[in-house]
Amino acid sequence: MKQIVLFYVFVLLTCFSAIQAQNTIWSNNFESLSGISAQDLDGDGFNWFQNSDGTLMGFSPGRYLGSYSLNTSPDNALECPVFSIPAGASDLSFSLRVASSSQTSYAESFAVYIQEDGTGSMFDNEIYQGTLNSGGPGSAQLINGSIPNSFAGKDVKLIVRHFNTTNQLLFMIDDILVESGQALSVGDSSFDQFNFYPNPADNQINFNSAVNISKVQIFNLLGQNVSSFSEGMLSNKTIDVSALQSGAYLLKVEIDNNTQIFRFIKN
Repeated sequence: MKQIVLFYVFVLLTCFSAIQAQNTIWSNNFESLSGISAQDLDGDGFNWFQNSDGTLMGFSPGRYLGSYSLNTSPDNALECPVFSIPAGASDLSFSLRVASSSQTSYAESFAVYIQEDGTGSMFDNEIYQGTLNSGGPGSAQLINGSIPNSFAGKDVKLIVRHFNTTNQLLFMIDDILVESGQALSVGDSSFDQFNFYPNPADNQINFNSAVNISKVQIFNLLGQNVSSFSEGMLSNKTIDVSALQSGAYLLKVEIDNNTQIFRFIKN
């Protein structure tokens, strides 16, 4: 039965010529306020603030940022630290964990913007807008949005705006992340005098290569990087795959600044 399942997975992997891998460009869990600024645009005296332990709402342990809307109509803008998006990066996206503290007054409206550092105004490029439809314990949700590829190669910042809301309670955010995508295309080897074995593999993969291997990464079918090996870990030209679950994987091998993707099966 196990062999049949693995064969089926291998056939599926063969049918898909490319899988998208996500690479983290920048993230912030708001444990530190370094580089963060906040503006009370409506002047009501209430602004973004840092607080501890949002685990009841579904956040990770630690600190989060909040903005009140109780008895007010806030317009509070949170400016994240400036970071760089690498030139040539594509399929850019962001994610942010959001929540309302109230089970009844949860209709918090907000938007996310991206701004090139020192260019234009902070609300020129909206990349997400929404209103929460639930709140209270366990209600935290992860929202996602696309970032235009035109921001690749630039220094940018994200802005989270809490506005268009009246007399709710507390809007909470945590764990903001920016990623780029990379298509992992599978093809025949273009490396000279290179192969690997065994395939399928049980505990170890061996490489035959005329030159040193710079880096090896293993991705699952979701495009997630599940294991990485630097050049110093590849001196004997073997990698340990014993900890991987049985199934199909992609093997990304880098030699002399050239990259090739291979399929393999873990027994």
